[in-house]
Amino acid sequence: MKSNRWQKTSVWLFLLGVVCVVVYAIVNSPSLGLVATPLMNTTNAILIIMLSVATLTTIVCRVETDSILNSSTFKAGMSACICILGVAWLGDTFVSHNIDWIKDTAGSVIQGHPWLLAVIFFFASALLYSQAATAKALMPMALALNVSPLTAVASFAAVSGLFILPTYPTLVAAVQMDDTGTTRIGKFVFNHPFFIPGTLGVALAVCFGFLLGSVML
Repeated sequence: MKSNRWQKTSVWLFLLGVVCVVVYAIVNSPSLGLVATPLMNTTNAILIIMLSVATLTTIVCRVETDSILNSSTFKAGMSACICILGVAWLGDTFVSHNIDWIKDTAGSVIQGHPWLLAVIFFFASALLYSQAATAKALMPMALALNVSPLTAVASFAAVSGLFILPTYPTLVAAVQMDDTGTTRIGKFVFNHPFFIPGTLGVALAVCFGFLLGSVML
């Protein structure tokens, strides 16, 4: 019965952390303007709340710390951290130092073949590791080249190519958590189980974007 009680307590602590994150984000939202100068940004607040809840859960619920180190979730998280600090850092360094060349090259390609904007978004997102960063870096350039609104809107779905390289945290976590061993990364790196369904999903989203956009725009 005690074990069951600690489990329920841990769930309530987790929900409390979620509520704190949501409330902090709402209070510090620029659109509401309740706080002129927030003490910290939302990202740092999420980290502090997350670690505080984890500490409270460990102390209050009497968690055996040895079991944390041996859990699949912890191992998956540490593997994801290594990927972020390694490959993602490398990719960000490469892109940040070559962003002008990437924009110029992408711009020359788009001028002749506007539909290739989706392909450029797809591969650029794999290097930038962010849908927002990809759109922020390339969408203004595409609009400046007079790409049609239909092409811009339909191609936006292609910024979700984060799965191309098997280094994204959630992808690595899924591989680590799979006890069956069927979800694994192949020796050629790109032949992982997320590549085909992810590519099909993005391709279909872009195609439907063009179809629906041609009717609605």
